[in-house]
Amino acid sequence: MSEPNFDAPATGPRPPLRRRPPPRSGRSWGLRSALIVGALLLAGTVGLVGWLALHPPAPPEGVEVTIAIAPPGPAPAAPPQAPTVPDAAAPSPASPAPPQEAARPPAAAPAPIPPPPSTAAPETRVPFPTIDGLAPVPDNALIERTAEGLLPKIGADGRKPWQVYARPFDPNDKRPRIALIIGGLGQSSAATEAAIQRLPGAVTLAYTAYARNLPQWVDLSRAAGHEVLLTLPMEPVGYPANDPGPHTLLVSLSEAENRARLTWLMSRFAGYSGVVNLMGSRFTTEAGALKPVLDELNKRGLLFVDSRSSLSSVAGKMAGEIKLPRAVNNRFIDTKAARPEIDKRLEELEQIARSEGVAVGIGAPYPVTIERITQWVQQLDGKGIALAPVSAVVDRQKD
Repeated sequence: MSEPNFDAPATGPRPPLRRRPPPRSGRSWGLRSALIVGALLLAGTVGLVGWLALHPPAPPEGVEVTIAIAPPGPAPAAPPQAPTVPDAAAPSPASPAPPQEAARPPAAAPAPIPPPPSTAAPETRVPFPTIDGLAPVPDNALIERTAEGLLPKIGADGRKPWQVYARPFDPNDKRPRIALIIGGLGQSSAATEAAIQRLPGAVTLAYTAYARNLPQWVDLSRAAGHEVLLTLPMEPVGYPANDPGPHTLLVSLSEAENRARLTWLMSRFAGYSGVVNLMGSRFTTEAGALKPVLDELNKRGLLFVDSRSSLSSVAGKMAGEIKLPRAVNNRFIDTKAARPEIDKRLEELEQIARSEGVAVGIGAPYPVTIERITQWVQQLDGKGIALAPVSAVVDRQKD
């Protein structure tokens, strides 16, 4: 049989022609294949994760699983009883958990906060444990309770506030004595703290009746060994242009009015040995106005210090006449708050003490005054002079 001749023209009717689709390129087919495979993998992964979430595998037997989540803040206080381990996670006694998977110990409970101190006054007060400290005040047997407040009084057994509240001093000490009084305390916290803490305990501190927190200041002063006085404002020359305060004792007032003012002043705090006058260059020269005040102080067992704001003062002499324990100021040591002037006044006190046996000086709580006194007292022992509280020089001066 001869082979067909494909190049020969066809004879008779031709069958219809069928067009083949164009061949696909290799790049298009690879991209679609990748997308299909990726979709299948994603669907399988999602399905597997969902199945695992609904059917978690059980932990191997004997292995403790611990999930520790650190809290954002401090660990909460642990309960007082020992923590228990859930049954599902309890370790097997035969197979202890590996060290790296051991459960963390419970956090220690924070220290309990102490309750605030009670504000109620204790029935009895324990003396300060310091060697130089004085007993707390007041002594209940030496106070009178009034509408104004607590007033000093002589005890039923004859004890007097000026002696009970005094700083002890060796009566056998025969050296010349100098008593220093720092007044105007209580109004400036910084100045008052400096006087209490920096000055020797033998320096006497005088508080103004207008200051705040006077009982606390007195407690701190006595804890540091300081004897305490109350400052009495008295009328000066030039009043009212020169005014020491609203409760000043005035020559123009009646005896009853001055007694009422004196009662208010004395009731501001308790525990003082006596009083020292503030200003008073007019009042201390008027015997008629002054005597009822000194009588009241004497009746209450206090001592009186005449600051001698006037050379014409009759307060010291009158106090001696009525047997009121008294001391008289010899020098204001810092009328000029400068080192040379203060040092000069302190030297003058030394000379007076040597010649008369005692001397009294009054100053203010200026920083330079405190600084010069702290330097000066370090030399007194070498000079054979004793620094004494004002109660130790009472009634030792000539009129």
